[in-house]
Amino acid sequence: MPKVVDRAERQREIAGALLTLVAREGIEAVSIRAVAAEAGISAGAVQKYFSSKEELLREAFDLTGLILVERWRGLDTTGPLLDVLRRHILAALPLDAQTRSELLVALAFTVQAATRPEWAEKLREDYAWTRQVTTEFLQHGQDNGDFRTDLPAAALAELVIALTEGMANRMLHTAPGGEVHTSLLQSLDLALRELVTPR
Repeated sequence: MPKVVDRAERQREIAGALLTLVAREGIEAVSIRAVAAEAGISAGAVQKYFSSKEELLREAFDLTGLILVERWRGLDTTGPLLDVLRRHILAALPLDAQTRSELLVALAFTVQAATRPEWAEKLREDYAWTRQVTTEFLQHGQDNGDFRTDLPAAALAELVIALTEGMANRMLHTAPGGEVHTSLLQSLDLALRELVTPR
C-alpha cells in the first residue's frame, strides 16, 4: 500500500527545512527550489503544499511560534520569579543559529505584514496572546510581592515585550559570546531588574 502522508506534518517538515536553510544561508536564500533541496524532495513536491515563497514564509512563521512555545514549556520555572522571567526572555532571543533563523523569519513575515492585512491580523493575534500570558505572569508576581505594583501588570507587560524585542533585534547583529553580545546580556539584566523589581 502507498504510504499515507499527513499533509500538516509534511508542511511542518518543509517549513522546518526553510528554517534550517535560513540558519545556514540567510533569508535571501529562500526559494521553492532551495527549500525543496534542503528538505530532500522535488520542487514539484513542495509546490503541492505551497504555491509560492510567501506561503512558505507564512508556514515557517507559524512554526517559529510553535517552537518558541515548546521551548518555554521546557523551561525551569522554579526559583525567584525574576529569574523565571529572565529565562523566558532569553528563550526568545537569537542566541544560536536556530533562534537566529526563527527571528529572521519572524522579521521577514513582519515586513510583509505591512501590506498584507491577513498577515497583519495574524501578528495582532500573536501579540495579544503574548501580552495576555505576560500580563498574567506579572500579575502573579505583583500579587506575591516579587514585582513592582505602581504600574498595572498590563502596562508592565508591554514594557517587558518591548525590552525583549529591542534586545532581540540588537543581538541579531552581534556574535554570540562576543564582547558586544555579552554587554547586551548584562544590559538586559540591568534593565529587567530596574523595570520590574518593587520600588
